[in-house]
Amino acid sequence: AAMSARQRTPQNLYANRFQVDQRAALFGSRGPRQKFNAGDSNGSSTGSLLEQQNNDMIQDLEGKVQQLKEISTDIGSKVTESNTLLGSMSTEFDKAKGVLSGTMTKLNVMVQTGGGRHMCLLICVVLFFFLLMWGLYGRAKRGATVTMAPDIET
Repeated sequence: AAMSARQRTPQNLYANRFQVDQRAALFGSRGPRQKFNAGDSNGSSTGSLLEQQNNDMIQDLEGKVQQLKEISTDIGSKVTESNTLLGSMSTEFDKAKGVLSGTMTKLNVMVQTGGGRHMCLLICVVLFFFLLMWGLYGRAKRGATVTMAPDIET
């Protein structure tokens, strides 16, 4: 008899495995070999049950293979995307390295030519802006706001 859709779950197939002598069906019994006749209800039901189990397992494997294929395709696209990103980052870092090395060269030239006065002025300007930003940040953090003088109506 064919199994209903409810009975085809792997748990039910596993639970019902003792209903049929699987070893005898696969390898034959140890006693005298019996041939399955088409009219034999036990032999035909055993064969159809085994074939149904095989078909269910094949469908399960096909689903798993499809999932693995999708996962590997996704991994491949992520790898390609990551390689593209790394390539563009490498180019940007090379550009930044060129700019920084040029700046360092100019600073070394300025220091060697006796630009101490200019360096001192530069440090003072940077320090002034740092203190100004620190003061404005502290004032904003305390909740102090700049208010305009109220309009006086006459």
